[in-house]
Amino acid sequence: MGLGSLVIAFAPAIGPVYGGIVLKYYSWQTLFILIIPIILVIWLLGEFSITQKFNVFSISFDYRGGITLTGLLITTLLLIVSTASKSNYRIFLLLIAIICCILFIYFEKNNKNYIIDISLFKNRQFDIFLISFFLLQLMSLSMSYLMPNVLEIIFHLSTAKTGLLVLPAAVIDAIMSAVAGIIYDKLNHNFPILLGEGLICVSFLLANIISVAPINLIIIYSIFMFGLGLSYSNIMTRSLANLPIQSTNDGNVIYMTAQSYSGAMGTAIAASILTFTQNDYFNFINGTLAGLKINFKVLFFLSIIVLIFCTTIILRDKKND
Repeated sequence: MGLGSLVIAFAPAIGPVYGGIVLKYYSWQTLFILIIPIILVIWLLGEFSITQKFNVFSISFDYRGGITLTGLLITTLLLIVSTASKSNYRIFLLLIAIICCILFIYFEKNNKNYIIDISLFKNRQFDIFLISFFLLQLMSLSMSYLMPNVLEIIFHLSTAKTGLLVLPAAVIDAIMSAVAGIIYDKLNHNFPILLGEGLICVSFLLANIISVAPINLIIIYSIFMFGLGLSYSNIMTRSLANLPIQSTNDGNVIYMTAQSYSGAMGTAIAASILTFTQNDYFNFINGTLAGLKINFKVLFFLSIIVLIFCTTIILRDKKND
């Protein structure tokens, strides 16, 4: 899991640098043109390396579950964005989200070809670790959005310089993802999770105390990514390891869904807060700074929740042992 997370974690390290350098010299369309050959290479690698080990069989797709789950995810995301922008459609979106949620649970409860095995949510430990995982990814994408935007808007840095400044933090995250897996296997399952959550809390505490300057932001981001690398993949590993073998695939599906959706939600929340304060202030830079400070307060609150959740589960397990 650590090595797999290393690959995923390394993407934020390469993305801003690649994007920043390309945008400095070429148009934004070039970003996508240069990616096309990479996609083709990945496709060929997949064709030669991925093998089908089991017999393929056909099952009917759960359209009712798929439609209601899609409706739930989309309306919830729109609800968050509309709340930050003071939209008049909030009540309408909330009602649709509630209806979609109820219908999804109803359709999936007795469906053999379910999209998600909702019975896993009866497992309290699985739920708490999943929420922690969700919030960590949300915080990660929020920071990935905030750091380059703030460095460019407030301090007028170029996209190339911004990419290079956030590179060390992303590299730290990638390396620690692999190291955390070794610590988990060789030393202690709980240590990297608790240490990582503690460092994340410290990073956002510092973010709310020290002044906003490029070097301070890079230090805060590096501490955050260090803690994220230690805890992120290990939370998923520990959670799935406690599931029955026959439920592992379903648990993995839920985690991957949470990972994708929390990333979208994290970016939406950070962007909405930033946009709200930018529009609320006469000075665009002052509005951006105010939005950054509000985001840091929100992220600090979420980091405390994750630390409490993980600590509670780990202490309860030790007590039961």
